[in-house]
Amino acid sequence: MTTSRTKWIVYGAFAAVFLVIVSVAVFVALRDDDPREFVAERYLRARQLDQANDGLAYTATAAPAVVAATIAEATDPRDRRSTGDFHYLRFDDDLIAVSPHAGGALVLVDSWANGSRRNHKHVSGYGWTSGSAAGDYRGGGSDSGGK
Repeated sequence: MTTSRTKWIVYGAFAAVFLVIVSVAVFVALRDDDPREFVAERYLRARQLDQANDGLAYTATAAPAVVAATIAEATDPRDRRSTGDFHYLRFDDDLIAVSPHAGGALVLVDSWANGSRRNHKHVSGYGWTSGSAAGDYRGGGSDSGGK
């Protein structure tokens, strides 16, 4: 009798572990890895608000903090920061800036390099570099003061 009971406990433990693994796999599979695609599917395109150098604008009716949280939940950014009502989501190739606009939010999708330069006054305080080859370089040059 004890052997039969032990078998059922072991089977139950394996079933529980299996369910956890399947749940995690489903969650990962349903997660949208492409922030550009997620924003384009979820928010209203606002071409009139586009910024120079391919900054794509979208609008949302929710507050910036809610919009930024929704995007972050769905796309798993490398980093997420805010300065007041301005929210920044850092991805490998993109920067998404969410700010107040007309009682809702403006979502600006940029390449990492363009977005970090466009929002430099905010994101440089987070230690985020421009993403350009020179942006990460800290070496001296002809004007470095050395003789």
